[in-house]
Amino acid sequence: MKLSHKIRYFVDQFLSKGTFAIVMMLSIVTFTAVILIGLLSYFFSGGETTVFETLWISLMQTLDAGNLSNVDGSIWYVLLMTVATIVGIFITSMLISVLSNGFQKKLENMQKGTSLVIEKGHTLLLGWNANIPIIVSEILVANESVKHPVIVILSETDTRSVIDELKATVKDFKNTKIIVRCGEIHLKDNLEMCAIAYARSVIIAENDDVANIKCLLGISQTAFFAPEANGHVTAIFSDMQNLNAAKRMCGNHLEAILLSDTMNRITAQTCLQPGLSFIYKELLDFEGNEFYFYQDSRLANMTMKEVLCLFPNAAVCGLFHNDLPKINPPMNTVIADNDKLIIICEDDDKAILNNNHENRFQDQIIKMPHKASRSYRKILFIGFNPNLLSVIREMCPYIMAESNLVFLVPEDTDPILLETTLKHCEVGFKITKGITYSNDVLMRLDYRELDTIVVVANYPLDGERSDSETLLTIMHLKNILEEKMLDIPIIIEIERIQNEPVLQYASINDFIVSNVLSNKMLCQIAENRHLNAVFSELLDEAGSEIYLKPAKQYVKLDEPVDFYTVVDSASLKGETAIGYRLKRISQDGGVFINPNKDDLIVFSSGDCVVILAED
Repeated sequence: MKLSHKIRYFVDQFLSKGTFAIVMMLSIVTFTAVILIGLLSYFFSGGETTVFETLWISLMQTLDAGNLSNVDGSIWYVLLMTVATIVGIFITSMLISVLSNGFQKKLENMQKGTSLVIEKGHTLLLGWNANIPIIVSEILVANESVKHPVIVILSETDTRSVIDELKATVKDFKNTKIIVRCGEIHLKDNLEMCAIAYARSVIIAENDDVANIKCLLGISQTAFFAPEANGHVTAIFSDMQNLNAAKRMCGNHLEAILLSDTMNRITAQTCLQPGLSFIYKELLDFEGNEFYFYQDSRLANMTMKEVLCLFPNAAVCGLFHNDLPKINPPMNTVIADNDKLIIICEDDDKAILNNNHENRFQDQIIKMPHKASRSYRKILFIGFNPNLLSVIREMCPYIMAESNLVFLVPEDTDPILLETTLKHCEVGFKITKGITYSNDVLMRLDYRELDTIVVVANYPLDGERSDSETLLTIMHLKNILEEKMLDIPIIIEIERIQNEPVLQYASINDFIVSNVLSNKMLCQIAENRHLNAVFSELLDEAGSEIYLKPAKQYVKLDEPVDFYTVVDSASLKGETAIGYRLKRISQDGGVFINPNKDDLIVFSSGDCVVILAED
């Protein structure tokens, strides 16, 4: 191999090391030129100066082109100084360019979010999609009472884009610092770059079970899954088998939600009880009332009935015994030393024991036994998507077999699956095809004897189109019901949370935003992993659930009463009262969760009590 090839190969390998190598190469060339020109200058100076002086002058000429005007000597000396100046101009220009480009690349790499995170006790979000702004908004509220809270987001999306979209949607980060890093969320190096070993909790925001499993495999290779680690991962799964596989792999490090069962049950219950989704929003939102655990030695050996009215500003709803929750346990259940109460209040430090209340309105209690909620229903469903089949299956145990369900579905809908589901539920039904947002089609429907109208999202994958059709359907329905002088509750399903503000103009009775409720629940579990068991118990068909029952079953109407009396009345039926709904109030569905028990209320016809009961 020729020497020139070896030299070129060496230079290529050296320069490939980056900006520092290029700067070193230019420095070597510069000082070589300075020494060479300095020695030649000394030779042509005729010995009038020393070698050091000519080398110094050569260096100054190379670094500062302005010095050339002051050069005196022979023609050869001046020529050499001119060469030094020209070399300096070229090399200095190249050096400035190289340094500028290197600095620019360094800034770009820093903006890409590839540097190590040095934080502890932070929340780590993995992934980027429409759910992240919702999750961030919830955690920001939860962090308001935390000192120096931090949220770290790791995704494959460009860091600048993530920050810009967060600022556009969330706007105010309050007291929380947001750190964004770019990289594949399942790689161990990227996870360790985000200091996952020191994270308080990890939230996987992916919408796909396969992606969740892949990400969990990556997390399992880090110190976050070490036996002594206390953090936990929260994620949403769509398939029960995939969830079971994830649990076997992660053990007690994973707290997951089965989205299909959870949201279908909430949707089914909301369809049967307009206003119920406002209750879930209140309980799952960090703003307002939420679930907490309360422990006090003074409660030991007391019964559940005795503690229900001990908190004027907190609603007792269950018991946490041996790490297992029980919502609305039997009223004669005795509280053990290590048991914790499950309460609903604004903050855990606001629950104050006070046993000094007076039984002022005991004569207002309606003493009647527990009344089952299962009843005859006639509901109109407008629209269709695959989730509707599961919602109907969840709904059937709560309605009588004589009930009737009416459907208006898009013209391209295959009715076989719907008919099969309905026959299995043993209820009466009628299916009509047509354009679900057409005024002419809606006008031909029979609205007599309907007790509820449910508008279902037609195209969940195209949220904007689906929501636009839903809102148009509502406008037509409102006009039709007004013309027919009918007052029928309308419940709708929307796909994009951004369309929620438009609903205030539609004046509907209730609405469901599936991804919002599920992500709020995800955040609650991320903050307190024990709430996963509470939500599972609350949404389990076999346990106690939330019901809206007529206030006239509990207290006398049109007379002042305090909420202590409502709680006492519900306890006589084996139920737990946690709030009420006033028909005359439209804001937030007229729902009041955990009202101050000392305040007076006047219930009217149509008002409801929010209770926890097995039926």
